[in-house]
Amino acid sequence: MKKKELKELNQETLSPSSYEFWDDFYDSGEGKGESYEWYVHFNQLKSYLLDLIKDGDKVLHVGCGNSFLAEDLVEETENIHIEIINIDVCENAIDRMNERNKKITNQRVRNSLIYQVEDATETKFKDNQFNGILDKGTADALLSTLELEQGDNEMVKSLLREMYRVLKLGGWFVCVSRNVCLEPYFYSDEMAEWNLKRIDLTTNSTKGKGITQVNYIYLAQSLPLSNDHNEISI
Repeated sequence: MKKKELKELNQETLSPSSYEFWDDFYDSGEGKGESYEWYVHFNQLKSYLLDLIKDGDKVLHVGCGNSFLAEDLVEETENIHIEIINIDVCENAIDRMNERNKKITNQRVRNSLIYQVEDATETKFKDNQFNGILDKGTADALLSTLELEQGDNEMVKSLLREMYRVLKLGGWFVCVSRNVCLEPYFYSDEMAEWNLKRIDLTTNSTKGKGITQVNYIYLAQSLPLSNDHNEISI
């Protein structure tokens, strides 16, 4: 078997929940370019994020890849100071973003962004460290098994539990997904309590002209552990 054929076979059989999948994706796959944006762009999320973000906020961006989401958010919030820590399991993607960050001429933007290698399901951050968390597609990647994206997924449970741990009480979590089956996971862990609202955002699909895609924006707020589940008013 030729090297090219072997590589294509590996890409077909690797699950998006694996480290190896993302190493390939950002090394020689669709993510090898300057930037790859999952699902939606910043402008499509801007109104929701600007309603949540406050001066002095420390934000965690999980599964950042080579997305410009954090950079765009800092540029848009020029009248306040925020810090965004961007994490990904893919060292290649983080190395590239650190190199890009060095070239940003706007000192305020450059100093507001930190990129580091971390596993979002088991980070080294302290409890209650962040005011807000951003995710575009990380939960979906963990849901993916190449065959079905539903069921009792321990990796997704670990992700949401870890986000709850590092988020300050009352903090916000914006999670962009294309899976309605993600919603029950917010309610399935006795060690995490969320106020949750889902917004359906329809966008044009990259699969062809006239084709649309529904994206689900989960707006979650961390609550004290209790038995009550209510929606946030946003």
